[in-house]
Formats: sequence, C-alpha cells, structure tokens
Amino acid sequence: MTMIEKISEIKSPPVIHNCPFDVIRMIGNESVDFLQRITTNDFKGFVNGNIQKTLLVTERGRIFDAVWIIHRSHDLLMLVSRGMSAEIILWLNKYIIMEDITLSDVSNEFKIDLHFNNEKNFYRSDYFGFPVSFELKEQPENILDKPSDLLEYWRIENGIPKAKKELVQDFNPLELNLWNWISFTKGCYIGQEVIARLDTYDKIQRTLCNFSTTDQINEQDILLDENETVIGKITSVSEMDNKFIGLAVVRVKFAVEHQKLRTKDSNAIIEIEKVLKKEIYGRN
Repeated sequence: MTMIEKISEIKSPPVIHNCPFDVIRMIGNESVDFLQRITTNDFKGFVNGNIQKTLLVTERGRIFDAVWIIHRSHDLLMLVSRGMSAEIILWLNKYIIMEDITLSDVSNEFKIDLHFNNEKNFYRSDYFGFPVSFELKEQPENILDKPSDLLEYWRIENGIPKAKKELVQDFNPLELNLWNWISFTKGCYIGQEVIARLDTYDKIQRTLCNFSTTDQINEQDILLDENETVIGKITSVSEMDNKFIGLAVVRVKFAVEHQKLRTKDSNAIIEIEKVLKKEIYGRN
C-alpha cells in the first residue's frame, strides 16, 4: 500500500473546529461591486445570506489568498487565511479609490467551524472540492485549536493548498488546480488578462502533485531532473510512520504518476503519487 493510499483512509472530519481563518469586515454600499472588479469569481446576484469563494490575485496573476465572502445584509465578512488579514487589508485598500467601503480586522470577534455534513442552517459552500457548511460564531472563547497531524495528512492527500505554502505569489491559480474559483465569463478583474492567456493558449507550465518518500526532505527543497535542471519545488511535508508525504509544484512534463524526482540539496528521492489536474474539479 502506498503512502497516499494509506492516508486516503483518513476521512474528512465531521467538523473542523476553529478553522484557521482571519475575518475582515467590509462595510459600504459598493462592497459587492468592488469584489466583482477585484476578485476572480462572479458576484452577480450576490445578496444577503449568500457565501461565495473567490481568489485574490496580483496583477501578474499570482495568488495572494483564497477567501470566502459571507453576505450579512449590513456588512460582508471576508474569511481569509489565518495571519493574512493585515496584509490583505493593505492590499485591498490600494484599489479602493472613491468607493464607499471600510475594512476592519474583526478576527477576534468570530470563530468559524467547518461542517462536512453540510448543515442546512449554516452558510453552504465548498472547501477545495468538499461540500461544507460554514458555522459563524460571534464572540467566541479565546481558544486557538492546534491543527492535528491527521488533519494535515488529510489536507496534503487531497491537494488542498495552504497559505504561505502553496497559496503564495510563486504560483498562479491554474497551477494549483483552482479552476472553479475563477469565472471565465465575467468582466475584468485584477490579474484577469494573465489568467485568461494561460487558459486560452494552454500555457500552464507547472502543476500540483502529491508525493511520498522514505528519505528526509524539507519544505522548499528544489527538485531537479537528470540534467540538474530545476523542475519544481516541495511546498508541504508531513511525516507518518517514518515516511514522508507532501505536495510539490512540478513542471507538467515531469508531473507523471510514479515519476521519481531528486531534491537538489539532500539528494533525496521522491515519487509522485497523484497529479492534480483540471479534470478533477472542472471550471466555471
């Protein structure tokens, strides 16, 4: 049994308590229109009670963060990766020119639980391909749950990107298989021209892969081909039973199941176990 097969036995949890989000409050009559022109997904018809996932990307089409927006009539709540709220507020404020919008970090006022049984009374969306419900709890106890090792194994096995690992400006959304976070039919947004070109001309050069190894490896290790050419980078690593699994972004030519690749500094050998492609999740 391969490492990926073994880890696939770890089912998604019924609930992730205190999911690692920061929360940004958006107040202002033009908030929805602002999101429509800034982010990747379509906010047409976005009204009270809705939740929408979307990406923040740079002018170069590189990832800033993956976020969810909750519409509560009197305000919008943006669920961003933990530790990213201050940076994202600064970034968004660059694009607020004449709009009636105020942003504030209210992370200490909320706790988010993620239910994988899709509770009807909460905000229903999906979490990187998994149908979930977001339970929003106001004024929670000040307790930060430490993510378990099993949860990290589950994340990696399912190719779920994480802030400061895969969700970084080294990569564009299509390299991480985030096709259905993007509307290819709406108007312009920040980074739209670059992403549209990559899609139209099939210029995606790298893709996200799961791998396993018995060798000691580290996040950010560079991957080489037999000619010592750089072909990718390891982005996430977890250890189980003295073996390692992880995620890596690899040039498409080398992203093949059972392909063995070598790390630059340690000469460790990893084996690709699963290649995450567009066909898995589709696109909007």
